[in-house]
Amino acid sequence: MTSGVMNEFSNRTVYGIESSAIRYTWAGYFLFVIVSSLIGDTAILIASIKYRAFKLHKIIIVIIQHIAVCDLMVSLTDVLPKLISVIANENVFSTFLCYLSPYLRYYFNPASVLLICTMCCSKLYTLKSPLRSATVTLTRTHMMCVGCWLAAFTFPATFLVLDWKDIYFSYRGYQCNYVYSSPVYHWLKPLLAVVFLFIPNCLVVATTVNLLIIAKKVARRCRGSLKWQGIMTTVLIATVYFISLIPMVVYRVGESLIKIDDKSRSFHFTHFYRIAISFPFLNIISNFYIYSLTVSGFRDFVWSRIQLPFRLSTKMDAFTRLGRRGSETESHSRNTNSKPS
Repeated sequence: MTSGVMNEFSNRTVYGIESSAIRYTWAGYFLFVIVSSLIGDTAILIASIKYRAFKLHKIIIVIIQHIAVCDLMVSLTDVLPKLISVIANENVFSTFLCYLSPYLRYYFNPASVLLICTMCCSKLYTLKSPLRSATVTLTRTHMMCVGCWLAAFTFPATFLVLDWKDIYFSYRGYQCNYVYSSPVYHWLKPLLAVVFLFIPNCLVVATTVNLLIIAKKVARRCRGSLKWQGIMTTVLIATVYFISLIPMVVYRVGESLIKIDDKSRSFHFTHFYRIAISFPFLNIISNFYIYSLTVSGFRDFVWSRIQLPFRLSTKMDAFTRLGRRGSETESHSRNTNSKPS
């Protein structure tokens, strides 16, 4: 299959992973991300919607649900195509799916960033204004998250307007990418980066630091009565998010400093690039474990589901033993009745 545009990174001989061991290592990582997301995010949604296991502020619970849905979409629309392409060592998708893939990736990933930013800002708001935040309805919180989803549509919308066929398959990342060939992107691409990356990331840093400072003051004033579950959940999510961005930041800095003609021979432009674009998937994996660590209600829910097979096994064993005892008792009664008097 050929995509709309040919690029130097479309050469499998030069940029493809020829080592089967390395390719299957990447495939194992992608498979782990997908399975973790399907199990973890599904458990988060069920626990928060059906069983109400999250004993947090209602605003934070709604945002957690939206983040879980977004993570599921990222695993299915971004990680899954990578997994299939790495295993096949080529682009096995149709032209339509190759065109669709970058649009979905550049929609769900910015949406994830905006939702994390919203979560940090909302937690700070609930801590600084507990009375006002208590009056915020679930509908209003959902509408706030819908605003994040709508704002993230800016990226695919610009692709559609400027040049929707400006797509190529890259063997560096084993994914279909957008080329940004239009001259408009000379100023539009930095503008989008500032609006959807720089500003939200600055807000996450500022609100997380401010959240810890204010929480410490409130804890002193309230003499230890402050509930830390929601605070630590938000702080850990923001921390993991920034850790996942470090490789990409290092790659972008190195990209501007390293001058080389043949990028295929550079570890930085090949192997490290794959690490940089795949490291953010840690966000998909980590949320389940963060909630299990910080939210006692969710931890109890997960533990009860883990114990469920053992409980069923114990009940089956007890039922089997009871059945055997009944059979032995009936057999003994028959033997007793059959003896001559």
